[in-house]
Amino acid sequence: MSHSRSVGWLFVFWILSMCASCDFQGCKTAASIGGFRFPGHTISTHSEPSIWGCFRSCKLKMPLKCHSINYNLETFQCEINNRTKNGKPHDFVYRSEYVYLENPFRARLGVVQSLPGLSCKDIKDSNEDSAIGEYWIDPTHSNNAFAVFCDMQTDGGGWTLVAQTLVRSSNFSRAIIRFTKLKDISSYASGEVRVHVNALLELQRLIKFTQLRFFCHQNSTGRIFHIMTKRNPAGKAAVHDLIESSKTRPPACGSFEALPNDNSVLAANCDKWGNNGRCSECSKWGDADKRSGYRLYNNPVFWKGKGYVNFYPKYLACDGFINASLSKGDKWQLFVR
Repeated sequence: MSHSRSVGWLFVFWILSMCASCDFQGCKTAASIGGFRFPGHTISTHSEPSIWGCFRSCKLKMPLKCHSINYNLETFQCEINNRTKNGKPHDFVYRSEYVYLENPFRARLGVVQSLPGLSCKDIKDSNEDSAIGEYWIDPTHSNNAFAVFCDMQTDGGGWTLVAQTLVRSSNFSRAIIRFTKLKDISSYASGEVRVHVNALLELQRLIKFTQLRFFCHQNSTGRIFHIMTKRNPAGKAAVHDLIESSKTRPPACGSFEALPNDNSVLAANCDKWGNNGRCSECSKWGDADKRSGYRLYNNPVFWKGKGYVNFYPKYLACDGFINASLSKGDKWQLFVR
Protein backbone atom coordinates (compact mmCIF):
# COMPACT_ATOMS: atom_id res chain seq x y z
CA MET A 1 0.00 0.00 0.00
CA SER A 2 1.37 3.44 -0.92
CA HIS A 3 2.17 6.05 1.74
CA SER A 4 -0.59 8.39 0.50
CA ARG A 5 -3.14 5.62 0.69
CA SER A 6 -2.03 4.73 4.23
CA VAL A 7 -2.41 8.35 5.32
CA GLY A 8 -5.82 8.47 3.70
CA TRP A 9 -6.98 5.41 5.60
CA LEU A 10 -5.82 7.00 8.86
CA PHE A 11 -8.07 9.96 8.13
CA VAL A 12 -10.98 7.59 7.51
CA PHE A 13 -10.45 5.86 10.85
CA TRP A 14 -10.12 9.27 12.55
CA ILE A 15 -13.46 10.41 11.17
CA LEU A 16 -15.17 7.25 12.34
CA SER A 17 -13.65 7.34 15.84
CA MET A 18 -14.43 11.05 16.20
CA CYS A 19 -18.07 10.54 15.28
CA ALA A 20 -18.42 7.52 17.53
CA SER A 21 -16.97 9.42 20.51
CA CYS A 22 -19.50 12.23 20.28
CA ASP A 23 -22.51 10.16 19.32
CA PHE A 24 -24.26 10.92 22.62
CA GLN A 25 -23.95 14.63 21.72
CA GLY A 26 -25.77 14.11 18.45
CA CYS A 27 -22.88 13.34 16.12
CA LYS A 28 -23.70 10.78 13.45
CA THR A 29 -21.50 7.91 12.35
CA ALA A 30 -19.99 8.22 8.88
CA ALA A 31 -19.44 4.66 7.67
CA SER A 32 -16.85 4.24 4.92
CA ILE A 33 -16.14 1.44 2.46
CA GLY A 34 -12.60 1.12 1.22
CA GLY A 35 -11.76 -0.13 -2.26
CA PHE A 36 -15.01 0.99 -3.89
CA ARG A 37 -16.27 3.91 -5.94
CA PHE A 38 -19.78 5.10 -6.83
CA PRO A 39 -19.42 6.73 -10.28
CA GLY A 40 -22.10 8.20 -12.51
CA HIS A 41 -23.70 10.38 -9.86
CA THR A 42 -20.93 12.92 -9.32
CA ILE A 43 -22.02 16.57 -9.35
CA SER A 44 -18.70 18.16 -8.35
CA THR A 45 -15.03 17.19 -8.49
CA HIS A 46 -12.09 18.96 -6.90
CA SER A 47 -8.79 18.22 -5.17
CA GLU A 48 -8.55 17.84 -1.40
CA PRO A 49 -5.40 16.91 0.56
CA SER A 50 -7.36 14.53 2.79
CA ILE A 51 -10.57 12.56 2.92
CA TRP A 52 -11.52 14.70 5.92
CA GLY A 53 -11.31 17.81 3.75
CA CYS A 54 -13.44 16.08 1.13
CA PHE A 55 -16.01 15.16 3.75
CA ARG A 56 -16.08 18.74 5.08
CA SER A 57 -16.67 20.04 1.54
CA CYS A 58 -19.59 17.67 1.25
CA LYS A 59 -21.11 18.55 4.61
CA LEU A 60 -20.52 22.31 4.70
CA LYS A 61 -20.35 23.53 1.11
CA MET A 62 -23.10 21.35 -0.41
CA PRO A 63 -25.33 20.41 2.54
CA LEU A 64 -28.43 19.77 0.45
CA LYS A 65 -27.00 18.07 -2.61
CA CYS A 66 -24.14 15.97 -1.22
CA HIS A 67 -25.29 12.48 -0.30
CA SER A 68 -21.95 10.67 -0.53
CA ILE A 69 -18.33 11.07 -1.64
CA ASN A 70 -15.70 9.11 -3.53
CA TYR A 71 -12.15 9.92 -2.46
CA ASN A 72 -9.07 8.86 -4.43
CA LEU A 73 -6.26 8.12 -1.97
CA GLU A 74 -3.58 8.41 -4.68
CA THR A 75 -4.63 11.52 -6.63
CA PHE A 76 -6.53 13.22 -3.75
CA GLN A 77 -9.53 13.71 -6.03
CA CYS A 78 -12.74 14.43 -4.13
CA GLU A 79 -15.99 13.51 -5.89
CA ILE A 80 -19.30 14.78 -4.53
CA ASN A 81 -22.30 12.54 -5.31
CA ASN A 82 -26.00 13.43 -5.21
CA ARG A 83 -27.07 9.84 -4.49
CA THR A 84 -25.96 6.89 -2.36
CA LYS A 85 -25.22 3.33 -3.39
CA ASN A 86 -28.46 2.17 -1.75
CA GLY A 87 -30.49 3.59 -4.61
CA LYS A 88 -28.16 2.44 -7.39
CA PRO A 89 -26.31 -0.68 -6.15
CA HIS A 90 -25.31 -1.74 -9.68
CA ASP A 91 -23.27 1.46 -10.04
CA PHE A 92 -21.13 0.62 -6.99
CA VAL A 93 -17.85 -0.74 -8.40
CA TYR A 94 -14.52 -2.01 -7.12
CA ARG A 95 -11.67 0.52 -7.33
CA SER A 96 -8.80 -0.22 -4.95
CA GLU A 97 -7.56 3.38 -4.74
CA TYR A 98 -10.94 4.81 -3.69
CA VAL A 99 -12.86 5.18 -0.46
CA TYR A 100 -16.63 5.62 -0.52
CA LEU A 101 -18.25 7.54 2.32
CA GLU A 102 -21.92 8.44 2.86
CA ASN A 103 -22.95 11.76 4.36
CA PRO A 104 -24.94 10.99 7.53
CA PHE A 105 -26.09 14.62 7.63
CA ARG A 106 -27.53 14.53 4.12
CA ALA A 107 -30.90 16.15 3.40
CA ARG A 108 -33.76 13.81 2.64
CA LEU A 109 -34.52 13.60 -1.06
CA GLY A 110 -37.94 14.86 -2.13
CA VAL A 111 -38.86 16.56 1.13
CA VAL A 112 -38.18 20.09 -0.12
CA GLN A 113 -38.71 21.52 -3.60
CA SER A 114 -35.05 22.45 -3.94
CA LEU A 115 -33.98 18.80 -3.58
CA PRO A 116 -36.45 16.74 -5.64
CA GLY A 117 -36.18 13.10 -6.58
CA LEU A 118 -36.73 11.70 -10.06
CA SER A 119 -39.65 9.57 -8.91
CA CYS A 120 -41.12 8.06 -5.77
CA LYS A 121 -38.90 5.01 -6.28
CA ASP A 122 -35.81 7.21 -6.50
CA ILE A 123 -36.81 8.81 -3.19
CA LYS A 124 -37.55 5.46 -1.56
CA ASP A 125 -34.21 4.04 -2.72
CA SER A 126 -32.40 7.01 -1.18
CA ASN A 127 -34.35 6.95 2.09
CA GLU A 128 -35.55 3.46 2.92
CA ASP A 129 -37.63 4.69 5.86
CA SER A 130 -39.61 7.18 3.76
CA ALA A 131 -43.25 7.38 4.81
CA ILE A 132 -46.36 7.47 2.63
CA GLY A 133 -47.17 11.03 1.60
CA GLU A 134 -46.40 13.94 -0.70
CA TYR A 135 -42.92 14.45 -2.15
CA TRP A 136 -41.24 16.63 -4.77
CA ILE A 137 -40.00 15.15 -8.04
CA ASP A 138 -38.30 16.59 -11.13
CA PRO A 139 -38.15 13.77 -13.71
CA THR A 140 -37.18 16.17 -16.52
CA HIS A 141 -34.18 17.67 -14.65
CA SER A 142 -35.63 21.09 -15.51
CA ASN A 143 -35.43 22.71 -12.05
CA ASN A 144 -39.20 22.80 -12.16
CA ALA A 145 -40.14 20.27 -9.49
CA PHE A 146 -43.74 19.41 -8.67
CA ALA A 147 -45.42 17.56 -5.82
CA VAL A 148 -46.79 14.03 -6.18
CA PHE A 149 -48.26 11.41 -3.89
CA CYS A 150 -45.96 8.48 -3.09
CA ASP A 151 -46.99 5.12 -1.70
CA MET A 152 -43.88 4.03 0.18
CA GLN A 153 -45.40 0.91 1.71
CA THR A 154 -47.17 -1.41 -0.75
CA ASP A 155 -44.84 -4.19 -1.96
CA GLY A 156 -41.78 -2.32 -0.72
CA GLY A 157 -43.01 1.12 -1.80
CA GLY A 158 -41.72 3.56 -4.40
CA TRP A 159 -45.05 3.94 -6.24
CA THR A 160 -45.91 7.26 -7.95
CA LEU A 161 -49.63 8.07 -8.14
CA VAL A 162 -50.49 9.15 -11.70
CA ALA A 163 -54.30 8.93 -11.76
CA GLN A 164 -57.02 9.17 -9.16
CA THR A 165 -60.80 9.34 -9.08
CA LEU A 166 -62.40 10.05 -5.69
CA VAL A 167 -66.04 10.25 -4.72
CA ARG A 168 -66.29 12.82 -1.95
CA SER A 169 -70.05 13.29 -1.73
CA SER A 170 -73.38 12.17 -3.12
CA ASN A 171 -73.20 15.15 -5.49
CA PHE A 172 -70.25 13.62 -7.36
CA SER A 173 -69.84 15.12 -10.82
CA ARG A 174 -69.55 12.64 -13.68
CA ALA A 175 -68.06 15.24 -16.01
CA ILE A 176 -64.97 13.95 -17.82
CA ILE A 177 -61.94 16.20 -17.28
CA ARG A 178 -58.95 15.28 -19.42
CA PHE A 179 -55.35 16.11 -18.56
CA THR A 180 -52.60 16.06 -21.17
CA LYS A 181 -49.42 17.18 -19.40
CA LEU A 182 -47.12 15.13 -17.22
CA LYS A 183 -47.12 17.76 -14.49
CA ASP A 184 -50.90 17.37 -14.16
CA ILE A 185 -50.35 14.34 -11.94
CA SER A 186 -49.58 16.86 -9.19
CA SER A 187 -53.32 17.66 -9.11
CA TYR A 188 -54.07 14.23 -7.63
CA ALA A 189 -55.84 15.76 -4.62
CA SER A 190 -58.61 17.02 -6.90
CA GLY A 191 -59.79 13.43 -7.23
CA GLU A 192 -60.31 13.72 -10.98
CA VAL A 193 -56.87 13.23 -12.54
CA ARG A 194 -56.47 10.97 -15.57
CA VAL A 195 -53.52 12.02 -17.72
CA HIS A 196 -53.20 11.09 -21.39
CA VAL A 197 -51.05 8.03 -22.07
CA ASN A 198 -48.62 10.19 -24.06
CA ALA A 199 -47.75 11.98 -20.81
CA LEU A 200 -47.27 8.62 -19.10
CA LEU A 201 -45.11 7.45 -21.99
CA GLU A 202 -42.97 10.54 -21.47
CA LEU A 203 -42.72 9.71 -17.77
CA GLN A 204 -41.75 6.12 -18.58
CA ARG A 205 -38.92 7.28 -20.81
CA LEU A 206 -37.70 9.63 -18.08
CA ILE A 207 -37.83 7.40 -15.00
CA LYS A 208 -37.89 3.95 -16.68
CA PHE A 209 -40.89 2.64 -14.75
CA THR A 210 -41.73 -0.99 -15.51
CA GLN A 211 -44.83 -1.65 -13.42
CA LEU A 212 -48.43 -0.49 -13.17
CA ARG A 213 -50.63 -0.92 -10.11
CA PHE A 214 -54.42 -0.67 -10.14
CA PHE A 215 -56.47 -0.09 -7.00
CA CYS A 216 -60.17 0.55 -6.58
CA HIS A 217 -62.85 0.13 -3.97
CA GLN A 218 -66.56 0.74 -4.38
CA ASN A 219 -68.84 0.47 -1.37
CA SER A 220 -71.76 -0.84 -3.41
CA THR A 221 -69.83 -4.01 -4.29
CA GLY A 222 -67.92 -4.21 -1.01
CA ARG A 223 -64.88 -5.57 -2.83
CA ILE A 224 -61.34 -4.32 -3.48
CA PHE A 225 -59.61 -4.74 -6.82
CA HIS A 226 -55.85 -4.41 -6.26
CA ILE A 227 -53.28 -5.81 -8.66
CA MET A 228 -49.83 -4.94 -9.97
CA THR A 229 -48.10 -6.05 -13.14
CA LYS A 230 -45.19 -8.42 -12.69
CA ARG A 231 -41.57 -7.69 -13.56
CA ASN A 232 -41.53 -10.62 -15.98
CA PRO A 233 -41.83 -10.42 -19.81
CA ALA A 234 -45.62 -10.85 -19.63
CA GLY A 235 -45.94 -7.97 -17.16
CA LYS A 236 -43.71 -5.73 -19.24
CA ALA A 237 -45.75 -6.59 -22.34
CA ALA A 238 -48.91 -5.50 -20.50
CA VAL A 239 -47.33 -2.16 -19.57
CA HIS A 240 -46.14 -1.69 -23.15
CA ASP A 241 -49.62 -2.38 -24.51
CA LEU A 242 -51.44 -0.06 -22.11
CA ILE A 243 -48.91 2.78 -22.39
CA GLU A 244 -47.62 2.48 -25.96
CA SER A 245 -50.48 0.55 -27.62
CA SER A 246 -48.76 -2.44 -29.21
CA LYS A 247 -50.27 -4.12 -32.26
CA THR A 248 -50.51 -7.48 -30.53
CA ARG A 249 -52.34 -7.26 -27.22
CA PRO A 250 -50.73 -9.50 -24.59
CA PRO A 251 -52.47 -12.12 -22.46
CA ALA A 252 -53.62 -11.12 -18.99
CA CYS A 253 -52.94 -14.35 -17.12
CA GLY A 254 -49.37 -14.53 -15.87
CA SER A 255 -48.78 -10.80 -16.29
CA PHE A 256 -49.95 -9.58 -12.88
CA GLU A 257 -50.32 -10.57 -9.26
CA ALA A 258 -53.12 -9.78 -6.83
CA LEU A 259 -52.04 -7.91 -3.71
CA PRO A 260 -52.96 -9.15 -0.20
CA ASN A 261 -56.07 -6.99 0.25
CA ASP A 262 -57.56 -7.90 -3.14
CA ASN A 263 -60.80 -9.85 -2.89
CA SER A 264 -62.12 -9.18 -6.38
CA VAL A 265 -63.84 -11.51 -8.80
CA LEU A 266 -61.86 -10.13 -11.74
CA ALA A 267 -58.39 -10.82 -10.34
CA ALA A 268 -59.37 -14.46 -9.79
CA ASN A 269 -60.63 -14.88 -13.37
CA CYS A 270 -57.97 -13.44 -15.67
CA ASP A 271 -58.84 -15.98 -18.37
CA LYS A 272 -62.20 -14.20 -18.77
CA TRP A 273 -60.74 -10.73 -19.34
CA GLY A 274 -61.08 -8.55 -22.40
CA ASN A 275 -61.80 -9.14 -26.04
CA ASN A 276 -59.87 -9.21 -29.30
CA GLY A 277 -62.41 -7.76 -31.70
CA ARG A 278 -63.86 -11.17 -32.55
CA CYS A 279 -64.60 -12.77 -29.20
CA SER A 280 -64.72 -11.98 -25.50
CA GLU A 281 -63.37 -13.82 -22.46
CA CYS A 282 -59.98 -14.34 -24.08
CA SER A 283 -57.45 -13.33 -21.36
CA LYS A 284 -56.64 -9.91 -22.79
CA TRP A 285 -55.87 -6.57 -21.21
CA GLY A 286 -58.18 -3.74 -22.22
CA ASP A 287 -60.94 -3.32 -24.73
CA ALA A 288 -60.23 -3.71 -28.45
CA ASP A 289 -62.83 -1.02 -29.12
CA LYS A 290 -61.32 1.52 -26.72
CA ARG A 291 -57.75 2.25 -27.83
CA SER A 292 -57.65 6.04 -27.45
CA GLY A 293 -55.13 8.01 -25.41
CA TYR A 294 -57.18 7.31 -22.29
CA ARG A 295 -57.46 3.54 -22.84
CA LEU A 296 -55.62 2.95 -19.56
CA TYR A 297 -58.70 4.19 -17.69
CA ASN A 298 -61.51 2.97 -19.96
CA ASN A 299 -62.08 -0.73 -19.23
CA PRO A 300 -58.41 -1.70 -18.77
CA VAL A 301 -59.83 -4.81 -17.09
CA PHE A 302 -63.27 -6.31 -17.72
CA TRP A 303 -65.22 -9.53 -17.99
CA LYS A 304 -68.06 -8.85 -20.37
CA GLY A 305 -71.41 -8.92 -18.63
CA LYS A 306 -69.83 -9.80 -15.26
CA GLY A 307 -67.59 -7.00 -14.01
CA TYR A 308 -65.54 -3.98 -15.04
CA VAL A 309 -62.77 -1.67 -13.82
CA ASN A 310 -63.27 1.81 -15.23
CA PHE A 311 -61.83 5.16 -14.07
CA TYR A 312 -64.04 7.38 -16.23
CA PRO A 313 -66.51 9.39 -14.10
CA LYS A 314 -69.24 8.64 -16.62
CA TYR A 315 -68.62 4.88 -16.50
CA LEU A 316 -67.13 4.26 -13.04
CA ALA A 317 -66.90 0.62 -12.07
CA CYS A 318 -64.85 -1.46 -9.64
CA ASP A 319 -65.22 -5.21 -9.99
CA GLY A 320 -68.90 -4.68 -10.74
CA PHE A 321 -71.20 -3.11 -13.26
CA ILE A 322 -70.77 0.29 -14.86
CA ASN A 323 -72.85 3.04 -13.24
CA ALA A 324 -73.48 1.07 -10.06
CA SER A 325 -74.42 3.36 -7.18
CA LEU A 326 -71.65 5.58 -5.84
CA SER A 327 -71.03 6.67 -2.28
CA LYS A 328 -68.57 8.79 -0.35
CA GLY A 329 -65.16 7.13 -0.13
CA ASP A 330 -65.26 5.22 -3.41
CA LYS A 331 -61.78 5.38 -4.92
CA TRP A 332 -59.86 4.51 -8.09
CA GLN A 333 -56.05 4.85 -8.27
CA LEU A 334 -53.30 4.08 -10.76
CA PHE A 335 -49.63 3.96 -9.73
CA VAL A 336 -46.37 3.42 -11.62
CA ARG A 337 -42.99 2.14 -10.40
